[in-house]
Amino acid sequence: MYGVEGRRAPAPAAARLAARARVDVWTDVQLPFDDDASARFMNEYWQKKPLLIRGAIRDFKPPLDGNEIAGVACEEDSSARLFVRRGDDDASWEKMLGPFSEEDLTSLPTDKPWSLIVNDLDSQVEPIGDLLELFSCFPRWRIADIQASVSPDGGGVGPHTDHFDVFLLQAEGEKRWSVASNEAYWPDNDKAFVPDCAIRVLKEFTEDDSFVLVPGDMLYLPPKVAHNGVAVNSTPGVSVTLSIGFLAPTIDELVLSYTSQATEKVKGSRWSDPWLKPVEDIGAISAESVSFASEMLKRTYPKNDAEVARWFGCHVTARTGDEVEEEDSGGVSVEELLGEWEHSALVAREDLRFAFIDQVGDGSLKNALFFANGECWDIASDAALKTARVISNRGDLYEEDTQTDACDFDEEALALVLKLFERGYIYFREEDEV
Repeated sequence: MYGVEGRRAPAPAAARLAARARVDVWTDVQLPFDDDASARFMNEYWQKKPLLIRGAIRDFKPPLDGNEIAGVACEEDSSARLFVRRGDDDASWEKMLGPFSEEDLTSLPTDKPWSLIVNDLDSQVEPIGDLLELFSCFPRWRIADIQASVSPDGGGVGPHTDHFDVFLLQAEGEKRWSVASNEAYWPDNDKAFVPDCAIRVLKEFTEDDSFVLVPGDMLYLPPKVAHNGVAVNSTPGVSVTLSIGFLAPTIDELVLSYTSQATEKVKGSRWSDPWLKPVEDIGAISAESVSFASEMLKRTYPKNDAEVARWFGCHVTARTGDEVEEEDSGGVSVEELLGEWEHSALVAREDLRFAFIDQVGDGSLKNALFFANGECWDIASDAALKTARVISNRGDLYEEDTQTDACDFDEEALALVLKLFERGYIYFREEDEV
């Protein structure tokens, strides 16, 4: 099932040692992975080692070409950056933030490497967001966004490393990727990077392996694997790479997030020590004071997995950056909603995150939890859970999804749908979107 490129006859010991760092190649697997491919990928590659998949999407026709992606970079609400290397010095990289004007992009140098990066394309361009359906073996909350990189021949952003997992899907033109699994290149090793540079570029980079990707090929890189992508064979056009990046919150970020909401349990409480006794050493902190401080902190600790689940779902579905615009429907009745629902399906907004939790390890969760844009709903009925599941899985939500065998509709499910619809979190799919 898994074809492998470039099988060679046994080599001398030194050559075999060097070959251990070469990247595995699959040639007979396509997206989305079937059950066997998903299991093998998770067991052998996920967060362990790189993998090159030739023809991951056969006859791939990207939703947007390089010119159209450049157009998105000019829109007011775009998240775009431009990197230009102005000289021969590694520190000569210049970073510019969008949105850009058409003149900014048409006046880019023809003799210097540059790269246009546009983030959050999955939430801005629905056909790009639809590519995430090809990654159905991953929980959606783990995926950060789809980013596009547009470069002319010779363009790129230099050798670097990241803290997150990424799939690099070649969409247009070609790109030569060089990779190296070397602890010296890890992103936390500041000494390995060029000082006083606008972007994080490695001072030195010795590749373990390299290969050229053509449209439809895909490279998976786990965290901390150094890589350098350079556009090739793309003139007179450009090379476009779509990067499907995964969330990688730091532990201190998670702890800070939890403690910020956990302090609600002790809000307004103050230090109180009626047990205080006269002291001989005014500089001493008593054992009783330390014990009381410890007890205060323990009040904020989660009592069980259900408490953690409630916080964690809110954390991973909350959108960072700009505040989310909520639409004011002016109040919609159940009758009005049901009347419209006869003709179209409801779908979740592409720029928001949704998730549900229906079980935890210690069995402490009494009802299921549904999360939308950092907010939590308790879910008790089967129909409401089905509704939450459809929305979280980015499916089409129909009226019958809120019904049960016992009645034509479930009040809890309808109340949830109505609240999400009033806020603009879900909307009716237009006929031309089907």
